[in-house]
Amino acid sequence: MIAGLGAAPAAARFDFAQLLIDALVTAYESELDPSAFEGRRDAADRRKLARWQQATLPLLAELRVAQAALYVASHVEVRTDRHNQILVLIDGRPLWVAWPRITAQPRLERELAAEFCRRHDCAGDGEDGSMRAALEPAGVQGHWALSQRHPPAWQTADGLRCEFADLADRGAKEATCRAIVADLHALAAVLREASRGGERVQWERLSLQADTGAGPQRVTVNERGDYVQAAVPALAANPVDWNAAGRWLQARAQGRPMTATVLPATRRR
Repeated sequence: MIAGLGAAPAAARFDFAQLLIDALVTAYESELDPSAFEGRRDAADRRKLARWQQATLPLLAELRVAQAALYVASHVEVRTDRHNQILVLIDGRPLWVAWPRITAQPRLERELAAEFCRRHDCAGDGEDGSMRAALEPAGVQGHWALSQRHPPAWQTADGLRCEFADLADRGAKEATCRAIVADLHALAAVLREASRGGERVQWERLSLQADTGAGPQRVTVNERGDYVQAAVPALAANPVDWNAAGRWLQARAQGRPMTATVLPATRRR
């Protein structure tokens, strides 16, 4: 959501952190709403929802602690980590931002940015003049890598790599890789949410199910055939190496750096 608010005045950083944490608390509290069980006739669905709600309790408790600490803090920072995840530092204590429902994240972050910019002159030319840019999505950052020993490749700072047989129509190839990378980032968030909800994720078993028609794609996550749904059309439209993708997704979940060629030149159509 943000590229960083390091240059913003202290009052602006506090306001942004307050809005963000308040929104997170509200979002997680809604996960505990008893009405969520309504319409869940299937016992397995109810058990799964109960596990998810149980996992939500400690996260909500952590957010409430941060919410209280914010009002007595002497220093607040808002930045993004190397995975482009928002990080709030309250007197040096880190709080990583993770919304409970990835599908609602774009709407919630748009509302958050709009409210912040209502309070602060994001578009102004004064000391807050860079605020609007700071609130814009950072997007996929990458570059072309050329080597005599390897095919030309477009790769990202967080280790994803797409190889191509040549550099013809380079713009279209870069766009393809950007779309694949964006889908893998989105899938990583969905898998994180599923794992928190008690779903067993076997990284070596990740695979995309056959086309299910319009709507989100289904990604198998374990040997039982359980799946998550995610809007990842670029992964469905390209011959992605799921072994490499699974290794990268696992490393990301564990906070480890990993370089993975998710689209080898040999797999290009």
